[in-house]
Amino acid sequence: MENTDIVIYLRKKKELVDEALEKYFPDENPFFDVMYYSLGGGKRIRPILAISSYEANGGGDVDTIMPIACGLELIHTYSLIHDDLPAMDDDDLRRGKASAHKKYDEATAILSGDGLFAYAFELFSSGSNLAGERLAVVRAVSEVVGPKGVVYGQVLDMSDNPRPEPKTLRNIHFNKTAKFIAVAIKAGAIMACAPSTRIRELYRAGMYLGMLFQYTDDILDVTGEKDKLGKTPGKDEASGKIVAPAVYGLDGARFRAERYAALANQRFSSLDGDFSMLEKLTDFVLNRTY
Repeated sequence: MENTDIVIYLRKKKELVDEALEKYFPDENPFFDVMYYSLGGGKRIRPILAISSYEANGGGDVDTIMPIACGLELIHTYSLIHDDLPAMDDDDLRRGKASAHKKYDEATAILSGDGLFAYAFELFSSGSNLAGERLAVVRAVSEVVGPKGVVYGQVLDMSDNPRPEPKTLRNIHFNKTAKFIAVAIKAGAIMACAPSTRIRELYRAGMYLGMLFQYTDDILDVTGEKDKLGKTPGKDEASGKIVAPAVYGLDGARFRAERYAALANQRFSSLDGDFSMLEKLTDFVLNRTY
């Protein structure tokens, strides 16, 4: 598959996710519109990974995986809203528009994030079939987005660190980003009723992909353009955050990104079945410009 084909694939899957998200935000009350505001403009990488994993593992009904995929996007968006708050990273721009606390106010932004987080688990548990698999997804996701994962990674990211050190960088990347990327792939496999051994292997591959994703994010914070990124470039390093280029230099960060991509694709290619789409998505993450 050529690079243009993976771009087309991502666009089509994004359209499917966007259509589903719109249906999940009815005009029940005005606050649904407030929550929906922050969803606009996302790349939908996590839901697309869940869908791709589901399909690669033999899942044939996109309606089965879509509530899971959309729930992952809701949690990701909640984390971005809170990440941008003045008490945390204090960023006024997200996804090419004003951050939630600038569009509304800080209290409303916090509550919209809370609402998205809770609503995600409603989506995870919706549906009358595959109850055991849905419960497994709820457990897997809840384990990596709370104090054992994303929240802890954010705590580490906010800590005062006099020197950027590789161990601290790994812990931040591992918890704040990699686990969540990996669980998106795991969730798709669970909903496709994949064998437990394959689910474990996919999660391990997803960890490498997640580390790659954060490395490219750190690199783009230095080299990216504001219009493409949809957020303020250079802000992390300027504010003293521990980022890959600060620890290893730009060339060193790129080298390690390439290494994580290779490790992820080695895992994907070793699995029984056709997981070439996840390999293509890995290559896209490695070479992304936004």
